[in-house]
Amino acid sequence: MEYYHEKVETEDKIPARIFFGGTGRDKLRYPMHWHHNLEFDLVLEGCIRGKIGKREVEIHPGEIFFVNSGELHETDGTGAGGYGRLRSITILLSDEVLREYCPELDSFYFVIETSGQQEQIRELILECAELYQKKQEFYELEISIVLHRICLFLLKECRREKQRNERERREWKSTGRIKQAITYMEQHYESTISIGRMAEVMGMTPSYFSRFFRQSTGQNFHSYLMQIRLCHAQQALTESEATVTEIALNCGFANVKSMIEVFKKECGMTPARYRKAITAVKLPF
Repeated sequence: MEYYHEKVETEDKIPARIFFGGTGRDKLRYPMHWHHNLEFDLVLEGCIRGKIGKREVEIHPGEIFFVNSGELHETDGTGAGGYGRLRSITILLSDEVLREYCPELDSFYFVIETSGQQEQIRELILECAELYQKKQEFYELEISIVLHRICLFLLKECRREKQRNERERREWKSTGRIKQAITYMEQHYESTISIGRMAEVMGMTPSYFSRFFRQSTGQNFHSYLMQIRLCHAQQALTESEATVTEIALNCGFANVKSMIEVFKKECGMTPARYRKAITAVKLPF
């Protein structure tokens, strides 16, 4: 298990980030991470397998992978049968919208559990996606209205009060320490980060930090750091026209050869082939 803190930048006039996921024969995988936004992943085709904390989930077409603010989660998306095409719509909704109307938001969490709740949220996600794709006049205002309808539905129909026992409090404290470490790694992945530096940041000895990190994440510090860099490299290959060499250096890899080796190991292909494999997503509108 590995996870990192994802800093989500919302758009100027829309309190969310909206994007469409799609693959050819490659898998679409995001390692264990967390962010303050609420996440909605609506699967259109294929399957998303993932974890929310320690709970494993499998999401099929028409279903929603939902994550509360601050929850550790990971997704591994594949096409039907483990190959083929995955198509999905993701909305990362700023928790500040909910907090504006519910200042005590940290005392609650949300559960989308019934088929009726799934259907209601699914229709609102599709409405947002259609508006975002067409981008007609005043679309930002229209999307913001739909997002506020999602917030209202969550607050009225899906809200639950947090109640922690002693075991959950200990787990919450341990999770907080891990979040502190991975937040630092996420903020400094472009530069050299040593175990010694991480131990200093965490107020631990290097040997203790190494054990703590492996016990908490299930892998060593170096492997986890490579996963963070890989995720940013995948995003850059998808969203920018920078060369593979430029991306390797900007994402903290020692050289382009190092990045190619990580891509072959984790994705089964070179960065150049990965970039070509990204396909446009056709939505059902």
